[in-house]
Amino acid sequence: MEISGKASVKAQPEAVGRVLSDPAMLQRSLPGCRLLEPEADGYRIEISIGVAAVRGIYQGAIRILRHEPGRLFDFEIALEAPRGFVEATVHTEFTASDEGTGIAYSAESELGGPLAALGQRVAAGVATLLVRQFCEGIGREAQAL
Repeated sequence: MEISGKASVKAQPEAVGRVLSDPAMLQRSLPGCRLLEPEADGYRIEISIGVAAVRGIYQGAIRILRHEPGRLFDFEIALEAPRGFVEATVHTEFTASDEGTGIAYSAESELGGPLAALGQRVAAGVATLLVRQFCEGIGREAQAL
């Protein structure tokens, strides 16, 4: 499944970069994040998702592929729960705008187990909702700097 889109936050790219570089701020930005523990090339993560068919507690890892603070943030995420698994590669780019920072994102993901039966339309809708909530969280954290 592939998703892509754009969002904006009312903070400058440098502040967005600081949020993504700080584990505590990053954790507060991620919807439902219960644990974000630094590891060698990323984080161990536990997230509680409360959206309909994907409801549950997911555990896994985020591996940072490339991070240029204020410019781009590329990562892989792998999550597992009794309902199945999600693996995704995500690319984000940040650009300064009159309102703060424009965020362009694209992701390629794979669902397995019972989650795979959701269908692309439902899965893409849930993914888009979670990305929007994440961008809102980044904005809140960046504005507080």
